[in-house]
Order: sequence, then C-alpha cells, then structure tokens
Amino acid sequence: MKIKKKLIKNDNQKIYSIEFENDNGFKIKFLNFGCYIQSIIIPYPDLKKSEDVIIGYENLKDIINDKSYFNSVIGRVAGRISNSFFILNKKKYLLSNNDKKNHIHGGTRGFNKKIWEIIKIVKNSNSISCLMYYNSADLEEGYPGNLKCFVEYQLNNNNQIIINYKAISDKNTLVNLTNHNYWNFNGHNKHYGNIYNHLALIKADKYCEINKKLLPTGRIIKVKGTKLNFNSFKKINPKVLKSSGIDNYFIQNKKNNQISKIAEVYSPLTKMGMTIYSNQPGVQFYSGNNMKSKYKGKKGKYYGVHYGLCFEPQKYPNAININNFPSIILKKGDIYNSKIKICLKNKY
Repeated sequence: MKIKKKLIKNDNQKIYSIEFENDNGFKIKFLNFGCYIQSIIIPYPDLKKSEDVIIGYENLKDIINDKSYFNSVIGRVAGRISNSFFILNKKKYLLSNNDKKNHIHGGTRGFNKKIWEIIKIVKNSNSISCLMYYNSADLEEGYPGNLKCFVEYQLNNNNQIIINYKAISDKNTLVNLTNHNYWNFNGHNKHYGNIYNHLALIKADKYCEINKKLLPTGRIIKVKGTKLNFNSFKKINPKVLKSSGIDNYFIQNKKNNQISKIAEVYSPLTKMGMTIYSNQPGVQFYSGNNMKSKYKGKKGKYYGVHYGLCFEPQKYPNAININNFPSIILKKGDIYNSKIKICLKNKY
C-alpha cells in the first residue's frame, strides 16, 4: 500500500492532493476540496497499462470552477428540492434556487465547493483511509442547524473503494449525502468515447416517476415493461436513452439498512467495471444528459453529452416535500450514517 500527499494550494486554507495505491496497482487520487476524486486507476490484468475510469479535470482551477458536480461529495441534500423551500420545525426555510426555481445538490456553494479538514490518514497492511471533516454552519445555503460532517475514503487490497458518510446536527435538519462520480469505463486511451457501449444492471423493481422539471411526482412505478428495467444487464445505447436520457431514482429491493448490491456497470471494450453496494434505500442513475457539449478533460480529451454516468446511492429525492416518501429529516443529536462500497474489476 502506498500514499502520496501533496500541497497544491497554500493560502488561507490549504488544498491537498492525496493518492492511494494498493498492492494490485489500483489507485484513487482525491482532494480535500469538495472531497473531489480526481482519478481512479484500474490496471489491465497484465499490469502493463491502466485506465483512468472517471472523467473530470486535471488542473485545480477547472475543478474549483466546475458546475457539473464532477466526482464530489454532494450535500447537505442530494438531488432537487422543489421551489427551493421546505417546512421543518414549524418554520419555512428558504434555499438558494440554483436550478431555475428549484434547489439542487446542496446549493450554490454546497459541500462540493468546501475545503474539508484532513483529520487523519491511516495505513495498514491491507488498506489505506483518509478521514475528512467539515462543519456546515446554521442556515448555510438555508439549511437549519450546525452540521458536523465526516467523509472517509478507503482503498483496500480487495480493489474496493469504501466511502463512509457521518453527520450530526444541533437542530433538526435535512441530510442526504452522496458521491457524484462520473464513470466511463472506456478509459482515456484507445477505447475512449461515450458511454453507449456500457452495460448496466440495477437491482430495483420500482423507480420514482419524474416530471419535465426532473422533480419526482410522488408516483412509484414498476420497472417491468419499461426502458428503466435494468434487472439484467442492458446496454446504455441511444435507444435506451431516447428523448431525455435517464435521471431517475431506483428503489432497491430491501426493507432495512443492510449493505447490499445496488448496481453494476462495465465496458466490454476494456472489460473494466464496478459493482456498487450501499446501505441506502435506492440509487439515482444519471446518464449525463445535461452535460455540456464540450468539456476540456484529462489527457487532452474532450467530453460531451453522455460521456459519463453516475450512480448516486442516497435516500429518496425531494422527500421533504412528498408525503409518501421516507423522511430525510435528521433529528437533533442523531447520527446520519451512509456507506458506499465500490468493487472495481478489470476482467469482465
């Protein structure tokens, strides 16, 4: 197991780049700015070459200025909140409306735009982990309560990336954190291209219907007989993505908070992919529909629409405003706990 830590910005607050490498040549590089994941490297089985399987940026300026939430922690609340307000504690809380009239992904300067304190880096024979901390002040982006937040990234010799989120507030508030990696298992070399060849599987029998504004309507629909049935591997091609693509919340087949498989995806070109496990009730699957037509990315490559896909394990979106959705309220003194396990593979 190897660690590299580098100071890349030194002013009022320091920004570090941290890279973990396991004994099998798998790597993750991330920053304490927004807990941004800059690269995830999967080696080919012969170890002679490798692929970076997330899209994103190489330089810090582009990372700081990004408006697509590439590869960062999302909070306080992932997804959209309709009309940018909610009622809690018998009080109306107004949020920043950064998605037309609605609020998305924690606001104008959500957790993805904050510098997190590096608490500790722990290395042992089988894993390396980094614990980061951020204190979100009362009424930041409109949310009540001082919220103490912890994010831990771990890489182990089973080629797993484990993400742990914890939070505690001094007032009743809303919390729904997630990871927003834009995956592309074609990599950045000779197989580089959009995601149309990827095959995906989602263990869900139901999904949340959305309206034209991409807000949940409250209706829960069975996936059987729809284009959103991913219970067996399905190619994410233009036929599946016709009209507006996919940006839906899939409800997992479970009744409690145990860690279970929720999704799997791979590229048949590189034979690289991942399986995601989570203790959350579902996953938001986003196929990069709203990406700009051109981004200057890594290794001299340019990205566009459908060049990345996101699997975002989380609680139900806009749950505070939909009565039949499970609550995302975190009560004063209670501990929010979310876990994501990403099992990487180079031999599909």
